[in-house]
Amino acid sequence: MIVNTNKRKSIRADISDYTVIDLETTGISIYSCEIIELSAVKVRGSKIIDEFSTLVKPRRRISSMITDITGITNEMVSDAPYIEEVLGDYLEFIGDDIILGHNIASFDRNIIKIYCERLGLTPFLNDTLDTCTYSRRCDIDVPDRKLTTLTRYFNIDHKDAHRALADCIANFECYEKLKRYYKE
Repeated sequence: MIVNTNKRKSIRADISDYTVIDLETTGISIYSCEIIELSAVKVRGSKIIDEFSTLVKPRRRISSMITDITGITNEMVSDAPYIEEVLGDYLEFIGDDIILGHNIASFDRNIIKIYCERLGLTPFLNDTLDTCTYSRRCDIDVPDRKLTTLTRYFNIDHKDAHRALADCIANFECYEKLKRYYKE
């Protein structure tokens, strides 16, 4: 186990109880982007038992570039709740679980942490397993560690890449397969 700052831990272990998280945003800067979709799947005994997913209405328009990547349009989020209306429910769904996701240590977790601070919510300090980092310790022959590359390698259906719930489910399936290839 490797310890990170802010009392969070990055987990590198075989776990079977966790929550996979993913979010889609209006950009790539953790300080200025807005969340436009939040999703999570709760896993117990290495099986999905529940899911959470919602679109989120940003304060500014979604660019055509982000729509091209995610498929999320301004029309789709026009009646969605604002982040302050749904983040508490999302965090409650996650609870104290270890969170698992692809590139979440540097992106998703930090964005959620920033929103918690802005909205005066309890700090987001869940232990984390980042499957991008985890996959680097796995004995597999892939050209890169992108989630889409891993899903192709493991022959996992991932037709809705860059939609948060589809990415959560694909990430869950990848992690469960990666466990067999992990090397300490």
